[in-house]
Amino acid sequence: MDRKDFFSSGLQDLGRQAYRSPAGKWLDRNLQAMSNLLSPAWGFGISEAKPAPEAEESASIKKNRGYPRPPGALSDPVRFRKACTSCGDCIVACPHGSIFNIPDLYGPVLDPNHVACHLCADFPCIEACPEEALLPLEEGELPGFGRAEVHLEACLNHDRPRGARKCKACQDECPVEEVVSYNRKGMPSIEDHCTGCGICVEQCPSAAIRITW
Repeated sequence: MDRKDFFSSGLQDLGRQAYRSPAGKWLDRNLQAMSNLLSPAWGFGISEAKPAPEAEESASIKKNRGYPRPPGALSDPVRFRKACTSCGDCIVACPHGSIFNIPDLYGPVLDPNHVACHLCADFPCIEACPEEALLPLEEGELPGFGRAEVHLEACLNHDRPRGARKCKACQDECPVEEVVSYNRKGMPSIEDHCTGCGICVEQCPSAAIRITW
């Protein structure tokens, strides 16, 4: 093991131990609560956190009705809950802090309206999962979290003066080709192969975009 790998592995082990400690779990819960409190107002409303199902509700493990799962998650909710131990390894491995944990019967999830998934080339969250609740994607395959929706009246191009430069922030920052296109008036539209990663939400200067799922 070279020096770089030694320190990388050591930091991951340290982060994993910190996350699993009582103090780490308390901090994780409270940081997520603070994130929800500071939820930004999108152009057409607040990004509302979908509540975790109650622990005694059997439907919570039969149907995923809340936040999207991390990349590579088993599509069958029952299989996912049997495989996932909520160990937190995917949370620690994510370099962007995109994954958080909902206790009890729900486990690791994302909210692309708060923190985007950056579609890492190596998907360290998948690599970190020891229980195979997150499985490697096929070559060229991308995870799907939802779909971006644009509130056109909030878009900077809606009231753009004649001759003014068109805002293309969502198209320029989108990691997937040909998802965003513009009509003759410069208004954006989102194609069906949008992954819902949330990067456009982070980059939109007028908070005109949100991800729905």
